[in-house]
Formats: sequence, C-alpha cells, structure tokens
Amino acid sequence: MSAEALVNQTSGTAGLSNQMLPVDPFRSLYVHFGMLLGVDDFQTLDAYHRGKMWYHNAWLHGQGVVWGLDVSLPQADSEDSEQTRFLGEVKVTSGLAMDAAGRELLLEQAACLNLAAWYQANQDEVALQQVVTVDEESGDVIFDAHVTLEFHGCLSRQVPALSESCDASSTSTAYSRVVETVKVYLSPGGYQQSASTDYYRLNLLFGLVEAREDDDGIILESDADVLQAKAQILAAEPSDKAALCQHWFNHFAVLDGIDIRPQSSVGSSQFGSFPQPPPCKVLLANLHGLRLHKDEQGWQLIEGEVDPFVRPYILPTTTIQDLLCGSCHPTQESVANISATPEDDAGGPRIDSQSVAMQDSEFINMTVVGSPLMKASVDVKGISVTAFDTRDGWVNCDIKRVSYQSTENRLQIELRDAPAGVLVRLIVKGTGETPILGRNRIPLAGGIDSPAGSAYQGNDFIYMFKTRSGS
Repeated sequence: MSAEALVNQTSGTAGLSNQMLPVDPFRSLYVHFGMLLGVDDFQTLDAYHRGKMWYHNAWLHGQGVVWGLDVSLPQADSEDSEQTRFLGEVKVTSGLAMDAAGRELLLEQAACLNLAAWYQANQDEVALQQVVTVDEESGDVIFDAHVTLEFHGCLSRQVPALSESCDASSTSTAYSRVVETVKVYLSPGGYQQSASTDYYRLNLLFGLVEAREDDDGIILESDADVLQAKAQILAAEPSDKAALCQHWFNHFAVLDGIDIRPQSSVGSSQFGSFPQPPPCKVLLANLHGLRLHKDEQGWQLIEGEVDPFVRPYILPTTTIQDLLCGSCHPTQESVANISATPEDDAGGPRIDSQSVAMQDSEFINMTVVGSPLMKASVDVKGISVTAFDTRDGWVNCDIKRVSYQSTENRLQIELRDAPAGVLVRLIVKGTGETPILGRNRIPLAGGIDSPAGSAYQGNDFIYMFKTRSGS
C-alpha cells in the first residue's frame, strides 16, 4: 500500500474511479436541421462548456481554498485530566477549493482518518521511513505529514442500454452520470507549496519578492529595470505618482504575461493549454510533530500540531474590491509616514536608528528599511566604527566582518574586539567612493529622518550610542 492514504470522499462514488471528464474549450457543436446526433456530439457539447469554465478558473483565478476545509486533530472532552488526550484522527471539514486546472473541489461532508491505522498500514513505505524518528527511551515514533485535496471523477447510476448490433455479448446496462467528487490525502513529510514565478516583475514592483541574482551576485537585468522604475515612482512628485505607477504596472504586466507558459505543450493533451495539467493537488495543511505512542491497545496519538497557513487561498472579487477601497482613504499615521519621506528622494535604502543595538560587546545590529541592500556593496570599506575614551580620545574599532541578512533586512557588523571606550560612533556610508547601495543601485539615503538622497549621492547614517558598560 502507498504511504499516500485516502481519508474519505464524498457520496456518489459508485462505478469506476478517476473517470476523466472531457474538456475542449475551443471547439463547440455546430447543429443544423436534420442532423443525426451521436455520443460524440453530446460529449463535444458537454466538453465545450465544462472546458470554458475550467479554463477561465485556471488562468484567471488560480488554485486555492475558497471556504471551509479546516484541518484538525480532534481532542477528547475531559475535565478531569490536565493532559491533552487526542482521539487519534485527522479531520477535514466540508469546504470548497479550486485546483490549478480550474476544477472545483467540493468536500460535502467532514472526512476523518485514523492515524494509528494509517501508520500501521504504511510504516514499511520508504517515503514514511525517511521522515520518521524513533525516541529510544519511549519507543514513540515522531514524524511530519501534510494533507492535500485532489479532484476525483467517478461513474454513477447505471441505466439500461441497447446492445450494439452484431455484438450480443455487450452489457445491457451502462453508467449515465459522472460525479465530480474529491479525495483527501495524508502524505508523509511536510510540504511547502512552490512559489509561483508568474508576474514576478509585478511582485517585485510591489515589494513582495526580492530581486533575483545570477551566479556572480549581479541582479538580473529584468529585475534591475523594475527596481529602477520603483525608484522613479518614489522620487516623483506626489501629483505624478499615481499615473507613473499605473504606467509601470501596465508595462511590467505586459512583459510578465509574455513570459507565462503552460507547463505542458499546447495540443499535447486536452489540458495542454492549461496552466498545469492533472493531477493537481491543493495543499490544506502541514501536520508537525505527530507523535505516536504504543501501548496495550496499539498506537495512540499523544502530540501534534496543525499548520493551515501554508495553504493557498482565493478571495471573492467583491471582497478584493472592498479591501482596495481602504487604500483610497489613508489613516493619519500613514499620512504622517508619507509626509516624513522627502518628496525628491531617489529611493535609496535607509537605516532605522531605533533598531541599532550592541550584542555581546562585539556585534552591532541594525535594520534596513526601503530597498534591500546590494550584497556586493556591503563591505568594511563602507562602514566606520570608533569609540571614545576619556584618556585616549577617539580610537578606531577594527571591523572583522560585515554581513547582511536579506530575509530579515538586517545589517550586522562584527568587531574583532569590544570597543575600547564607552561611547561608540557608527557611520554607514552613503557618500564617498564606497557607499552602501540598495538593490536598486541607489546609495544609502541615511537614516529614516535624513534628508533626500539622489540616485548618485546619498547620505551617511551617523549614530552614537553607549556600550552597556557605559550605560
């Protein structure tokens, strides 16, 4: 048995499983008077309308959960015991989702799976063995898993059927309905839905992804163009920003759309021009730290957590419409933040002075806001650290290493030794020969309150603080 186990499926599953429903979104039935209609004609009629709807869903809405489909590890109601007692099941409530092929996935009733029985049946599978760890003291097995939803079509409702001529052995009944249902799978190991690269330029324009780099750490030319456009928008007059943003939005939407391709070749199958051909699974949740303990009654679930936040989600158009209205009426706080940014600023990165902190006497951490930093420019030559002592005056601090963590947008300076004085002066250069650059290739603009920086001349970030010994 596969380590991928069926939890449950909705009603109407009589007949053959995985019956493929034909789709043909670009060929319809042309009817004329006196035309003799056969099975193929009715299938063409059916495939056209079904294909049109699924094609629209796939390309214009994408995959995700629409409503419901909550995943849980049910617990027993017990007021006497302080310890959590699980029922040993994975439960998925009813709900609706849409897969990457545009098919609606409806789970009509809650589905449950006994984890102990699932593990017992699949414990010899390689995929499960690779993620299981065994506690040597207790003998408990610990592993992660994930829950997915998949489209499933099956035949139903047999009716009398005429036998073909010259074939008396043909069956006298045939299925007359195809039921669109689903299968819910529990599979070993955690799973992260792969990030889509569609509309990457637009995502970069809105700051949702980071600029991509080649093997030499140089930003790709396509992404550098986006960063330059973003800097242009930020530096524009307030009255020009909306029009400029719309211009670049349309510009990069066109380029992104040109790059998008179906995963399979057009014409290779009935789903050839769809974003992704079947089978398509929608991730519902990851299950972390499932711990099974074996006693006289068999395997018992004693620990586990559900993470539903890895699932993709689809919002209704009306909800998106209402949410967008909020951006038309900025709050006082957002207005203050906007007015605090110089109008003629070129969009260089800035450092939040409130984030500067000394760690373990030899590390200075700070947070970068705005454009992420160009890693190649993050160098000792762009930073100065000095310490003041009442006896020796200002003394240079030897910098061992400077690092930048793009995921947290954090700049860290590692000193070879703790500062000799109690007062430290930090300078991160946005001017001179070796300024720190953003990924948009604009020099550091200084701190959040610093004046506007240009595309060629930024501002130094200067900050003074006391070490803990001198606080």
